[in-house]
This record gives sequence, structure tokens and C-alpha cells, in this order.
Amino acid sequence: MKHLALIPLFLLCMACQHPSTPSDLHLLVGTYTDGGESQGIYSGLFNEQSGQATLRSSLMVENPSFVRFLPGSSAFCTLSEFHDARAAAHLGSYAPEDGRLRLVSSCLAAPEGPGAEDPCNAWSDGSHIVTANYSGGSLSVFAIGDDSTLSLRQFISYPALRDSTVSHIHCALPTPDSRYLLVTDLGNDCIYRYTIHPDAAPDGEADFLTDHCIAYTGPTGWGPRHFVFSNDGSFMYLINELGGTIVVFRYNDGVLEPIQNEMAEEVPAHGSADIHLSPDGRFLYASHRLQHDGISIWQVDSLSGRISKVGYQPTGRHPRNFILTPSGNYLLVACRDDDRIEVYRRHTDTGLLSPTDHDIKLPRPVCLQWLGE
Repeated sequence: MKHLALIPLFLLCMACQHPSTPSDLHLLVGTYTDGGESQGIYSGLFNEQSGQATLRSSLMVENPSFVRFLPGSSAFCTLSEFHDARAAAHLGSYAPEDGRLRLVSSCLAAPEGPGAEDPCNAWSDGSHIVTANYSGGSLSVFAIGDDSTLSLRQFISYPALRDSTVSHIHCALPTPDSRYLLVTDLGNDCIYRYTIHPDAAPDGEADFLTDHCIAYTGPTGWGPRHFVFSNDGSFMYLINELGGTIVVFRYNDGVLEPIQNEMAEEVPAHGSADIHLSPDGRFLYASHRLQHDGISIWQVDSLSGRISKVGYQPTGRHPRNFILTPSGNYLLVACRDDDRIEVYRRHTDTGLLSPTDHDIKLPRPVCLQWLGE
């Protein structure tokens, strides 16, 4: 678990043969390693001129289903998604010059025994890492020490809010003003809010997250999953996994005001997954799985924040996660069950997508992240 894996044959060339160019974006890919040939985390380069990718290196971490670079750094955090006490968070380093990956530190996600099963999402401010633990119905807050050692500093578990529910925490992300952390609970159909204390020293006793409250309660069975804010921070867009809906909120100083609900799935498959805005904020994209897998495409009114559907792009099977390039010219989709990352050309005037012939073949990809994102 703590060694640099040999690069499999299908990576074709070693990292040292692929130095980056000014047109290249640095890419990390998280995968599922259970029952397959995955080597864990992969690094690569994506060229924004050609739309083609080159894989460079890999690092064996078990089930790294989410990867995120630390802000302003080539260090990254990841996790091991296990349905037992092996669930953990990890800190790693990435070398941009040759793509090599190294595991620096690891820490179990629960203080003792069960409670943090299936961590599936992570966020970091550079001094702390927060993981959303889906089946455990909990948050784990890790401090990053001066020596880059991870330690579990805060553990928050959520009870069922109704007799028929079980907490399932899916993501935890900050508001645009960096004052609050919003936490989606798919099982309890709500979003929690915490106050972030950035001055809570990693080696101190003060809690990083305080002042817990419920910021939003949605219809029963919708299952809030992921969200994204508009570039100016005035609006938030939430994808509900089970309801297949997008909710548009007006945001102001920690307050979420719902202003629009739209059905996003083409069929009621109860498998909506990810949501992102184009870099210019004019178009919104959401991924959908289990039936009629694909990406729904929405135009955004910049003044009202409201959305209108303009298209739907079918994809490979199980598009759990996707990203857009900073230029907005390409959209990459991790199609887990087809063992590939599909690359689409994005038409910036219409928001629509066109397939390219530049798919990246990798076993069970589920998370894509750019350096500097």
C-alpha cells in the first residue's frame, strides 16, 4: 500500500519520456482497485491543443476513489474507500517534472473500530483534510502536521433524523466566502452547515468545525449528493442522486434559498452523480448513471441563476465523476464500468459536447483532478 507500483504495459512509456509542455495539464486519476487490474492512482498529462493524454506513473493505494490536490501545492490528499475499519485518508506528493507519485502519510478515518466506512469525498484547506464517510454517516477531520503527518483531530457522526432514514454523508465543501463548510447527507435529505476556523492550529486543541446547523432540508428520498457554486458565489447548484433533480439556490452569508427545481435524469434511474459549471459559468453539466448513462447540459442565466436544459450527451457506463479543462474546450468523463476516460470536445457557444477519438484506457476510473484546480 505504501510503494510506487510498477507501471503496467498499457501505459506504453515511462514517465521520464514525457516531460510536460506549456499546453499540458497535470492530471490525477483515482480508481477502484478491488477485483481488477488497477494500480490505484495514476498521473498523466492532457494536452489542450490536441485533446490527447499521456499516462506517466502510478501509485498503489487501495480504492482511492477520490483525489484532490491541496491548494497551491503539488501535494494531494486521497482516501481508501472500504466498508470496514480499513477506511483511511492519505497524503501524497506529485512531481510535476516527471509525474512520479509518492505516499507521505496515512491515518485511519475512525478513532477506533467502525464509524467511518466508505469515505468517498475529500476537501482540504492546506492544513486540514475533511473526508465525507458515506456508509459511516460521518465526517473525519485530519490535521496535517509540520512534518506532513496526518492525525485525526475531529470526528463527527450523524444520527438518523427520521425513523426510516440512515445518514449517508457524500461531500463536504466550503462556501465561496470560505466561512462555512456545507455537508450533504444523502440519507437524511439535508445539507448541514459548519463554521470553519482556519486558525485552529493542526497541533492545537480547538475544533476546526463548529456551530452545526441544518442549512437545507429537501424532499424525502431525493438524496443530496454534490454541489457547485457560481463564479460570483451568488448561486449554488445541487445534484440529488436518488431524485435525479437539480436544485438551484440563491446563496448569501451561509443562507441557502431554493429558487428552482429541475428533473435532470432522462429516466428515473436514481443514479445522478456529479455536477460542474463551465469555466465561464454559462453552462451547467450533471452526470447520470445506472440507466441511459450520460451528461445533462444546461444553460445558466447569469442574472437570475436559473437554468434551462439544452441537451443530453450519452456516455460510457457509470459516469461517476467528470471534469472540464480550464479553457472549457474539453470535458473528460470517468466511465468506471467501461474502463476508460472519455474525452469530449465542448462547443463553448452552445455548451454541447462532441466525442473525440482520444479515450484514455484505465481500469475502473472514478475520479479526475487537475493540478491547481
